[in-house]
This record gives sequence, C-alpha cells and structure tokens, in this order.
Amino acid sequence: MIRLSNFSAIRYRGIDGVSLPQLSKANLITGANGVGKTALIEAMWLFTGRHNPGLLWNANIQRSSGSALDPVSRLTDGELEIHGVENGKNHSVKFVFSKVDGTLPSPGIDDTLKKSAKNLPPVVGLIHTYLDGKLVSKDTNGIQLTPMGSVLLQSLEAPAGRPGCVIETQKFQHETPTEYLQRYSSLVREGYKRELVKALDMVTKGADDIEILADNSGESYLSVVIKGQKPLPLHDLGGGAVRLVRLLLGFSAARDGLLLSDELENGIHHTVHRELWSRVQQWMEQWNVQFVATTHSGELIDAAIEAFADKPEDLSIHKFFRNGNKGPAQVATFTGDALVGARDLNLEVR
Repeated sequence: MIRLSNFSAIRYRGIDGVSLPQLSKANLITGANGVGKTALIEAMWLFTGRHNPGLLWNANIQRSSGSALDPVSRLTDGELEIHGVENGKNHSVKFVFSKVDGTLPSPGIDDTLKKSAKNLPPVVGLIHTYLDGKLVSKDTNGIQLTPMGSVLLQSLEAPAGRPGCVIETQKFQHETPTEYLQRYSSLVREGYKRELVKALDMVTKGADDIEILADNSGESYLSVVIKGQKPLPLHDLGGGAVRLVRLLLGFSAARDGLLLSDELENGIHHTVHRELWSRVQQWMEQWNVQFVATTHSGELIDAAIEAFADKPEDLSIHKFFRNGNKGPAQVATFTGDALVGARDLNLEVR
C-alpha cells in the first residue's frame, strides 16, 4: 500500500518550496491558471516512482513527445528535488544530470554500463539518483537513447510488490495508448466490464457495451455500443466519455496506490458531479486508492464536500495562490470541520 500524508516540491518547475502538510484519502487541488497545480501532481508521480529515473523522459512529465538529452534542465534549474512522507516515513529523491566526455571509461560509469553502451550512440550524459540523501548503488543500470546520444541511468529497482501510481493528464487525450487497452482487458478479466459501461452512461446515455475493435490499418481502439446504433470509437463520444473511462481504468490500475488526475471535471457536466463523486468514493474503496485531482470547478468542489459530509476527514481541499504576481506559490488546506468554511470562501478557482 502507498499513502502520502505530506509532500513538498523542493525544486520542481516553478513551484519550488510548495508543501502540502496534510493529505487525505481524497484531495482536490484548486487555484488560478499557472499557479502550479499540474506541476504538483507531476512531482508526486515522480516521487512515487523515485527508483526509476527513466520516468524523467515520460511525455506527460516533459509535456512533449520529444526526447530531451537533459530532462532535468527542462523541469528545474540545477537539481530536481522532492520530499514526502509515505506510509509514515520521510523520503526524498534528487535527480542530477551531468555531462560526460563521450568516451568510455568516464568517471562514475561502471563496467556494466560500459559493456551495455559499447554499440550505442556516444554517451553524452549521466543521471545520478539520490534516495533519502544518498547516491544509490549500481544494483541495476540502464541507458536512455535520445536523438543527441545516450544517457546512462543509475538506479535501484523498486521494492518487490510495490503498488503503482497512475497519473492522468490532459496530454494525448485523442490517443488510445496500448496501456489503456491493457488496463481495459484486465478490468474485463476481473469482471468489472458492466461497471465501466454503467459509469459511461453518466455522460453517454444509452451506452450498452464497450469493446476493443481494430480499424482498417489494424490499430486497436476502444469502441462503445449505443443501444440501436453501430459501435462508435470512444473518442467520437467526446471528452467526458474519454475522461470517465480513463478514470475507472486508472483506479483499477492504481490499486493499493495513488491516482493523480489533472482537471477532473473536463468534459463532465456539472449536473453529474455528485454522481461522479459517488463513483469515485466507490472506486477508492474498491481498489484501496488514494486520490489527488486538480480542478477549476466550484461545482465539483461543492459536490465533493457533499459527498464526504459523513467523513469530512477523508477529503482535503488545497487552494494554491501567490501573494502578488511573483514569489513562490503557497497553499491553504481545508479538511474535516473546516470544509464547511472552505465552501463559503471565494476560492476564485476560475
């Protein structure tokens, strides 16, 4: 099981020094555009995957499908550092990129890496990973290929059986990557297909079935059967349908771990926000998942407060703001009895 109770982005994008001192089972992060909400959940994802520096090249983190030589410089100035309290214990991770001279041997590169890189493009960089303040040993090693050359990685394997952390961003929503088809197949094997169809019916009335089909080029995609109609590609049904399907698939994939969702309300009409939260509560319990989402919607916040009225300690609302146009972002957290007060405040989320 993975549970975060505290999180700090020491050096990451433009949110250096931001801290969430209290995380609940469900968390909503709100605030004006550009204040750092998306960056915060990106940093959380990197933190939970801290044993794997290869995540630094992930398209959702880099916000680009291009491959950077030095991914750290795209995310911060100098060293990337994030801290958190996970399952009651303090942890930290720091990623540092350094250039090498392109020839082997080079300082900090062991024999295993030299052998692996023998027939690859020139080695031009090295990622050092520091876990809990210590440079990790070279139990496992890897190589990241970029258009400019190869970058060597030194990292530890994640502990055996460690639960996952899933991030859902607004990038690449028009695509159906293989990982979503795999998640759907796993969901069907576990007997949750009808639950997925029922959830989809919130925004697509008459949804009767969902299945994997292939187009004329052989590419697989998710399709939805509406009563009395031919199957339609999921993406033809709009952003709300895509959001709900990916959300449920995300919960199932994040079991015993953490699900991070950017702009949860996108494509979902405010009239079904209360039903959405009812589903989210069910999925959190069903798969034992801690949930963190960003939002611009006051209606979504109100619906969440209503949904957690019986257990207000299970919900936290984190308002990001800046004093003036410059300076580091700050956070005000409302939870428990304070949730009622948060509803009455002008949160200025849009």
